[in-house]
Amino acid sequence: MATLRVPDIVPSPAEDCKTLKKAFQGWGTDEKAILKVLGRRNASQRKNIRETFQQLYNKSLIDELVSELSGDFRVTKLPENTSLRNN
Repeated sequence: MATLRVPDIVPSPAEDCKTLKKAFQGWGTDEKAILKVLGRRNASQRKNIRETFQQLYNKSLIDELVSELSGDFRVTKLPENTSLRNN
């Protein structure tokens, strides 16, 4: 199994939100961009991204992910105990 590392220079939550929003736009979803952001952030960083996304776009990041992702990808990437969910 591959290991994803947190980058040495982590973009701000606002930059990550912009990347995620762009991944949701247009035809299809850029799942690689979503994984690059969320898969390389720790729980605290993902929580900050979720909160910033809500502030910037007045939308729930979780709702956007559920809407954009489908099938097995959604099931494996958004487990019930994910740190993206409200704690």
